[in-house]
Amino acid sequence: MSARKRTAPAWPAGDTLAPPASAIMLADGTVEATDRTRPDPAGGPGLAVGFLRDHPELADLVLACLRTEAGRTGFMWTDSTARTLVRVWVDPFTDPRGAPMGRVLIEPCHPSPYGLTLRELDVLTLVVAGLTNNEIAERLFASPRTVTTHVDRLLTKLQLSGRAAAAALALDQGLVRLPFPGGDTRFERLGLGRIATAARGGVPAPSPVPGAPRPLRRRPLLLGAALPLTGPAAADGREMLLATRLALEEINDQGGIAGRRIELVTADFDVTVPSAVRAAFTELVEQEVDALTSGYIGPQDVAHEIAADYGCPYLHAATLDSMVSRVAEDPERYGGIFQVCPSDTRYGPGFVRFLTSLRDSGAWRPESDRLMAVQGIWPLGDLGRSEMAAAVEAGGWTLETVSEVGMSDDAWQRTARQVRAAAPAAVLVGHYFMPGSLAFLRELLADGPPILPYLLYTPSIPSFREELGPLSDGLLWATVTGTYSDHLGRSFAARFRSLHGVSPGRSHAGIAYDRARMIAGAWSQVDDPRDHRRVAKAVRTTIHRGVNGAYYLADPGQAALAYPELTPDPSIGQAHLVYQIQDGHQRILSPTPYSDGRFRLPPWYGTGGREGDAPRPARTGTP
Repeated sequence: MSARKRTAPAWPAGDTLAPPASAIMLADGTVEATDRTRPDPAGGPGLAVGFLRDHPELADLVLACLRTEAGRTGFMWTDSTARTLVRVWVDPFTDPRGAPMGRVLIEPCHPSPYGLTLRELDVLTLVVAGLTNNEIAERLFASPRTVTTHVDRLLTKLQLSGRAAAAALALDQGLVRLPFPGGDTRFERLGLGRIATAARGGVPAPSPVPGAPRPLRRRPLLLGAALPLTGPAAADGREMLLATRLALEEINDQGGIAGRRIELVTADFDVTVPSAVRAAFTELVEQEVDALTSGYIGPQDVAHEIAADYGCPYLHAATLDSMVSRVAEDPERYGGIFQVCPSDTRYGPGFVRFLTSLRDSGAWRPESDRLMAVQGIWPLGDLGRSEMAAAVEAGGWTLETVSEVGMSDDAWQRTARQVRAAAPAAVLVGHYFMPGSLAFLRELLADGPPILPYLLYTPSIPSFREELGPLSDGLLWATVTGTYSDHLGRSFAARFRSLHGVSPGRSHAGIAYDRARMIAGAWSQVDDPRDHRRVAKAVRTTIHRGVNGAYYLADPGQAALAYPELTPDPSIGQAHLVYQIQDGHQRILSPTPYSDGRFRLPPWYGTGGREGDAPRPARTGTP
């Protein structure tokens, strides 16, 4: 048997000390030994020569390296059994006649470089092509979570902190696996991609012309937004979506962030269900967004933990003092999480103090000294009950509370009948969802004694007034973060209408617009928007004046300050606004200097829903 026909055995998969072997490949694909080829102990042509002859698919890749003039090239290769893993280096040169040839060095890899598994090599190879975790998952028929785990592990093994560094190392050290896992798509313009195409008999993409101008295409920045686009908070979710789109369109029209566009990535979810919150935030994280945003969430702790594990900045509007305390108690873990509004603890005492001022000014003459507060199911919420109790005592009121009202319309109708039977002077409706709030008001105002309802921000949504009709006129409502009626607020509303054809509400539209602007501003202040700690520091140390007021987030809990309760300085706080709907328009009654209207008795007050009756006089002895 001739040396050309004799085959050499492959390296044993378990041989951890097998040395590299070399060969020469000619332009016609002929494989020859070199003067440095180690002879096969069995008398064959040498391990490298025999290995290439035994594996024509590998020989085709080596020959393609010569024909595409790729220069020195390294890659990982394994046979169909995946038992023999080798790293191949090809060094092209020319013979005296100018014919292309190549020195081939085949290095057995047992164990593999850096201890990478075959699947981790696959993932690393696809990272080189710039695929996201979701795209890698589709290519490998795996879950995004599994791919995320593989990426984390390979970065740990490589002792690198980022994907770009891993890709550079893979190309430099020949760690890219050929053939490419899942096909050649997305590799066409890479040198290894041209080699793979040529090895299959295809026509590789042309090499870039040296010196030709090429436009710089940079990965867009991804703003992740968890939005309730369906379910009980869908009306608010739409407000958030449209306002965020407006902000990003304006930013991108101005050149983006150092030439990089910002793209919006959304995840729909039910804000009351922990598993839905977890799924939405996991989806955004798996898409490798550069920042996270959301509005209000019942199980906000779920979102906090996912955001803290991921590490990117997270701007939310949950108005939860319990979450503010969590950030303050562990700044190392939660230092990238910001509440872009004051907390719900302002609502209860604010309700009592506003009604006390109305009564004491003579603008309202209640028939009773009793107040009520009804609160829906919101596990982490606290309307400031202790401070509210102190305000009740100071104002000469008594207070009855009803807690844990369910989500259904029936539950809120029953609660309205309970309130009507108790006949308080006023009732605080501590519920954040429009369907239940509407059901409560329709039942409460249908008949009975004069009771002044005071809602929390739900009437900010334009469709609320449309749904309630004439009964909405005269309603009082409050928010710790509302859109001002100043020049900035009016200009924002005009641009919103111009883009979307509808007017924005007076709360969460402005918050969503402002937080998109805030994170963009922070990105613009740092060299690398993926440097999450520096971005978070920029958010923390920058005072931003938005359409909903001023955002100062440098306190330990990293939450906005309420004006006037937590700061006397409106330039660093957001006004705790009290609105009244008057003739279909939102009027700010408090605080100064933002008020643009004065309280007036609702047309239905004390008439069982009928307009025209005069308000009843105050009882003798009422404080």
